[in-house]
Amino acid sequence: MEIPYYDNPSGQLSVRVELQHTADVYLLDQSNFNAKQAGRDFRYFGGNYSQTPVNITVTGAGRWYLIVDNGSGESYKYQWIK
Repeated sequence: MEIPYYDNPSGQLSVRVELQHTADVYLLDQSNFNAKQAGRDFRYFGGNYSQTPVNITVTGAGRWYLIVDNGSGESYKYQWIK
C-alpha cells in the first residue's frame, strides 16, 4: 500500500480525510515518519476519529505523510489543502 505524502514548500498545510469507520489518522513529518517505520516512538498530528470528515492542519516545510489506520484496510478519501 502506498502512503500518501505532500511536499510542502512552506507555511500551512491541511488535509481533509473522509472515513467510512473509526480510524487513527496521523500526519507526520519526515523524521517522525522514519521513526514510525523503524518501530521507534514518534510524534504526530491527529488521533483517533469516529466522525468524518477529519481536518488536520500543520505548519512547516518539508514532506508530510498521511497515515490512516482503520484496522481493516478499508478505503478512504483525502485531499491536500494548501
